[in-house]
Amino acid sequence: MRILQLPALVDGQRLQTELIMPLIQTSAPVPALLARGSRVATRDDAERKILGGCALVFSAAGIFALPLGSAPTRSIEEPSTERAVFGPKDALVESLEVNIAMIRRHVKDPGIIARRLTLGTEATTEVAVLFKEGCADPKELDTLLSRLERYRPPRVGFVSALLRPLFGPIWSPFLPADFTERPYRAADYIFRGRFVILVDGSPWAMLLPAPFIELFIDESEYMQATATRYFVRALRVLAFMLALLGPGLYVAVLTVNTTVMPGLLAIAVSSNRQSLAFPILTETILMLVVLDVMAEATTAMKGVLGPAISIVGSLIVGQAAVRANLASNLGVILLALTALATFITPRYTLTYTTRVWKYVVLVMGGVLGLVGWSAAVIWVMIMLSSQRELGVTHLTPLAPLVPHAWDSTSSQQEPELPSVPSHVRQGSARRR
Repeated sequence: MRILQLPALVDGQRLQTELIMPLIQTSAPVPALLARGSRVATRDDAERKILGGCALVFSAAGIFALPLGSAPTRSIEEPSTERAVFGPKDALVESLEVNIAMIRRHVKDPGIIARRLTLGTEATTEVAVLFKEGCADPKELDTLLSRLERYRPPRVGFVSALLRPLFGPIWSPFLPADFTERPYRAADYIFRGRFVILVDGSPWAMLLPAPFIELFIDESEYMQATATRYFVRALRVLAFMLALLGPGLYVAVLTVNTTVMPGLLAIAVSSNRQSLAFPILTETILMLVVLDVMAEATTAMKGVLGPAISIVGSLIVGQAAVRANLASNLGVILLALTALATFITPRYTLTYTTRVWKYVVLVMGGVLGLVGWSAAVIWVMIMLSSQRELGVTHLTPLAPLVPHAWDSTSSQQEPELPSVPSHVRQGSARRR
């Protein structure tokens, strides 16, 4: 009898206590001892079992695989990108089983189903599609599963690798899916009839479909008053529009349509730009490129160095550019407002949409003025309104308009007040 296993994937203590010692201390037949294992028939199956953390036992009765895996996993920590001021503080990890258990802990519903698939022709990876039975659309579920089953990659490294087989080449600036590392958000999506995709080895979950309006909503807002909640959402939408359309409007007005500005403002801007070396369009593009470089440097340098690089870089570059007559004071102010408005959104993936497509709006506004800027705005609106995935338009509930759906994007509903019995109302009326 021989035992084949990978020490890095099999727990040595479990191997000793659950397999080796029972084989030595008892005279029972091997198939009876290995009843909790599975019989291996092919070589490919044996390779998958070994890489999955199983120990193979070669005996006269056949080859058996026992799950004794002990894959290294990190502990559950706080989300790194989706900081939650209120609400749960746990984040997904790299284990598929742990992630499913964390999501089920937030939604204790027996109707939550995890449909599992194995993808990869060379290195197999387990993928799970979570949905709520009776709430999710069966046709959309069949469409989603059929697209995943037709996908034949050599390996699946990250959950974002499933975007292309699900939706094809994405040329729109707005992704048809959202990503989260918070199991609470994933559970909330499942409870509302949406789909959540988990990949083994990936600490992120794919949420789909993801309408555009929901990208500005955070679940912790429901701990605030209704007026405060709407104010914060409107502020985020306004900041998104400022970051995407603000630089283009600034260049369009100061370059082509200068007559739109009031007289005093035009005099102040022209006097501030007399000694500058670059045109407004070139200056704005250079400053925005510097902004994106600092943002990527901050993202790459974790810990204490990230904020230090952003603060020092912004102060030094901004002050030096103004003193060297490479940028105007108004341009530096616009740069700071654009940076703040870009990162105010609770979804980090939406910041890349703003950072990339603001250059398109900027160039069209700088070349054609307000006409080009208006054409860019219409272009963005057409892309938003025409995008439709898994039966949901990207502008839901705005287009088509769904009344009272602004708050229906969350499964949290305000509790109804209990009705007062009739005899209690009559008694209180007699006392009055």
